[in-house]
Amino acid sequence: MVEISGQEYIPALFSLEWVLVGLSRLYGAGAGIRQWLYQKNIFRKKELPCFVISIGNIVAGGAGKTPMTDYVAGLLKRIGKKPVVISRGYKGNYKGDSIIVSDGQRVFADVRESGDEPFMMASRLLFPVVVGKDRFSAGIKALDSLKPRPDVVVLDDGFQHLKLKRDLDILLFDFQNPLGNNRFLPAGRLRQTPQSSGKRVDAVIFTRCSGKNDNKSRMDAIMQYYPGCPFFKTFHKPFISQGISIGGGYWKIESDAVILKDKKAVLFSGLADNRSFYDSMAGFDVNILHHLEFQDHHRYKTSDFVMINRVGKEKKADFILTTEKDWVKIGRNFKWETDFLVIGVRMEFEYPEKFKEFLVSKMEEK
Repeated sequence: MVEISGQEYIPALFSLEWVLVGLSRLYGAGAGIRQWLYQKNIFRKKELPCFVISIGNIVAGGAGKTPMTDYVAGLLKRIGKKPVVISRGYKGNYKGDSIIVSDGQRVFADVRESGDEPFMMASRLLFPVVVGKDRFSAGIKALDSLKPRPDVVVLDDGFQHLKLKRDLDILLFDFQNPLGNNRFLPAGRLRQTPQSSGKRVDAVIFTRCSGKNDNKSRMDAIMQYYPGCPFFKTFHKPFISQGISIGGGYWKIESDAVILKDKKAVLFSGLADNRSFYDSMAGFDVNILHHLEFQDHHRYKTSDFVMINRVGKEKKADFILTTEKDWVKIGRNFKWETDFLVIGVRMEFEYPEKFKEFLVSKMEEK
């Protein structure tokens, strides 16, 4: 039986949901056993010769791990550190154990090799990015190969990668839906329970908060599992990062999405939570005519662009809008018949100086 909102729920016998719930129990049991083996040092962790920060969550997809990783790596640079971001490179087809996507000045891999999120970060040329399924091996490659030598490793989506020891574990929760439906994968989105993660967490960050009047009881419900742990509120701030005009003219922009108010738009996205993109644009009073939703990490084909182009033209949209994560997988040679804009996301803290002080103090402790 699965508990939802304090009640036990039993799906119909032999239904698809019954099968998924059974599989989710197995997943939860496996995750618990694996964590216990590491806690008892039966499985031993490896340690890198530098400070390691992990950014992750206990719910699959959609909490803002990559924007937060980008924010933390940028902050580290601003305080004089030399960070490198290490990602698994989900769905990247790189060969070998790991690959350097960027040294912070040049990009060496394409989006198919590295995966969309690492490539998106690497394309900004703000800090080095390395991908590898084994984060320890990827970290060693980064430390041995990159010049100047990194002094901080930032793990994108590293909370479940228990084989690598970390000095700081930051756990994210989407404030709007912190635990999904409270079920393990594949019946839900939980990777592990908050009860089982509490002892490993150094800080909790709530993402996609809406303002000062956020429901405090929702935060309290999460923080009961992390007593005494500092927590921070953050906001997703969409902005227009770049665009293509009708006919193919390309330009770089850094503009607030507020200028899209009342504009007619067709959206398309391939995210873990496509609804979040819709909601963010609706929050800027964009007149959304249609939203084409694709699976997370979708590999776009020309036929997809033809369809999107057709919908934009038929709906007489002012703009076609997509995300930065989708943009890195789109060929630059396609001719759009509607002005095309790319929406990025900035992570903003309610009290940025407090988070900076927390991060600096943790690094000074070591």
